[in-house]
Amino acid sequence: MYSQKAIHLQEGISDYSVTIEEQLQNGGPTIKREILIKRPSMYRIKEATNCYSLSNGCVLWSYCNESDNLRAFSDPSVRGFIADVDYQQMFTWMLGAGPVTMAGNDTMDGTSAWILETTPPRENPYHLRYDYNTVRLWVDEKTGMVLRAEMIPANATNTGIIRFSNITINQGFPDETFMFTPPAGIAVKNQPAQGLYAEELDKAAGYTKAATPCKNCPLPTSTPHP
Repeated sequence: MYSQKAIHLQEGISDYSVTIEEQLQNGGPTIKREILIKRPSMYRIKEATNCYSLSNGCVLWSYCNESDNLRAFSDPSVRGFIADVDYQQMFTWMLGAGPVTMAGNDTMDGTSAWILETTPPRENPYHLRYDYNTVRLWVDEKTGMVLRAEMIPANATNTGIIRFSNITINQGFPDETFMFTPPAGIAVKNQPAQGLYAEELDKAAGYTKAATPCKNCPLPTSTPHP
């Protein structure tokens, strides 16, 4: 019952912004990033290192302020890249695909949450970079947004943890938020021709006309908002 409520609430979310902190199972520092999602296929990621990754569903840009290194890719597969970015959609799919048990209630930063546990199928359309047998989710009772996720392996050790904070939903982000124009004067690395969006960008970004542009992909018209 609770899982279906969460799924229903997620279905009403067209866009959201969130700060994500990941504690990987292999140790190392916590990974922190700010993410904006506009479903079904647009996203913008800002890493703690001031590196950006943006996609308008056709073109994927990757840019680092410190190195002035810009990469851009365009082919039909770009539309599916959001499956690796939209963790909320990923966990919602898990709630609908596997058996779910209600493990209790909790409060996260003043927000009431259900604690739901599921054992999702190993074969799935998402690419979660954790070893897990069980996934435990803290789900906001009002919005259906996941506030915390624990990926628990079969031996119950070395649990991976993802925390979600600073959440906003349904803000109506304009499409231009997810497009990027290379800053003037940056040193852009040349890229292999295959899969790059070459039309009108080869002079600015070192592209080659040998690339095959994605059909119906608009040229970037605006910059990201740091």
